[in-house]
Amino acid sequence: MSRPPLLQIIPLAALTGVGMLATDLYLPALPHLAHDLGTDVPTVQATISSFMIALALSQLFWGAVADKLGMRNTLLAGVALLAATGVACALASDVDALIIYRTIQGIGAGAATVVVPVLLRRRFTDADAVRAISWVSIAESIIPAIAPVIGTGILLVSGWRSNFWLVAILALILLPFILALVPGRQILHSPEETISYPALLQNRAFLRDATVYGLTFGALITFVASAPHLIEQWSGRGPGTFALMQVCGVSSFIVAASRAGAMAHRCGTYKLMKAGAIVQLFSVAGLIALGIVEIHHVVPLILCWMLFCAGLGLRGPSTVTRALSVPKSLTSLASGFLMFLALTLSGIGTQIAGFLLHYGLLPVALLVAAMILASMVLQKDTASA
Repeated sequence: MSRPPLLQIIPLAALTGVGMLATDLYLPALPHLAHDLGTDVPTVQATISSFMIALALSQLFWGAVADKLGMRNTLLAGVALLAATGVACALASDVDALIIYRTIQGIGAGAATVVVPVLLRRRFTDADAVRAISWVSIAESIIPAIAPVIGTGILLVSGWRSNFWLVAILALILLPFILALVPGRQILHSPEETISYPALLQNRAFLRDATVYGLTFGALITFVASAPHLIEQWSGRGPGTFALMQVCGVSSFIVAASRAGAMAHRCGTYKLMKAGAIVQLFSVAGLIALGIVEIHHVVPLILCWMLFCAGLGLRGPSTVTRALSVPKSLTSLASGFLMFLALTLSGIGTQIAGFLLHYGLLPVALLVAAMILASMVLQKDTASA
C-alpha cells in the first residue's frame, strides 16, 4: 500500500487533539475559575478528575458500539458532545454544573481516541500504520506543551469561558473532515460471530501488547505527574524548569516518532519496539543513578527525560500497531480496551507515586523503572508466543 498521506492523517489527529485541548487549554485558568464561581481550588480540580474518569470509562463504551454505530457516526456523536458541552461549560453558572458538563465532555472526547487508531490500523499495513499513528502521537504530544500557553493568552484577553467556546468552535470545524474522510458503517463480521470483550480477552497476544503499551504510557504519565513536585523539592527550581523539561521531552519524542515509520519499514515493528524499550531502560537507569548519587542539577535530569521520550516515540506507535493487529471485527473493542488499560495504569502509577514523592527522586525513578522492566518482560513473551 502507499505511504499514508499527511493530508488524511492530520485531520484525524486533530480529532484526538481537540479532546485533549478541552482540558489542557483551561489549566492556567483554574484559580480564576474558582474565584468566578465562588468555590475553592480543590473543588475546581474535580472538573479535571471527572473528565479523566469519564474519558477512561468511555473507552470501553465507544469500543463496544463503534462498529454498531459505524466509525463515522461514532465520531460525529463524540464531536457533537464536545461541541455541545463546550458551549455548556462556557455558560456554566456554578461549579456543580461545570463538573457535570465536563463529565459528559470526557465521554465525547473518548470517541476519537478509540476510533482514530482503528481507522489508521485498518487502512494501512504494519509499517505505514506505525507512521500514521506516529503522527497522531506527535499531535497528542504537542498539545500539552502549547495549549497552556494559548490558554493563558486567552485568559488574559477574554477570560476562562472563551477557552470552552474555542473547543466548541474547533469541534464544529472538524465535522466536514469527518464526513469526507471517514467511511460509513462497515460490516466486518458475520451475524453469528461473537464480538465481545470476553472474546477479545481470549487473544493472549493482544493482552500482552496492550499491557506493554499500558505500562509504557503509565510510566510516562507517572513521571510527568510527579515531575513538578520533584523539581521543586529536588532542585529548588520553579515551574519554568518543568516547562523546559516538557518542551525538551516533547521535542525528543517528535524527532523519534517522525522517524518511526521509516524505521518500521526497514526493521519491522518488533525490532522497533525493542529498540525503544532499550532506550527507555537506559533513561530510567540514568534517573536511578541521579537519585542514588543525589546530583541535584536539572541538566542531567532533562537529558534522561529526553531519552525516555525518544524511546517512547519509537516504541509507542509500533506497540499500538501490534496491539491492534487483531481480526478486523475486534479492532474497535481492542482500541477501546487498549486506551482504557493505559489510562487506568496511568492513574494507578500516579497514585502510588504520590506516596513516594516526599522521599525524593529515587523511589519515583524505581517505580517508573519497574513499569518499564515489566513491559520489556511481556514484550519478549509476546514475540516468542
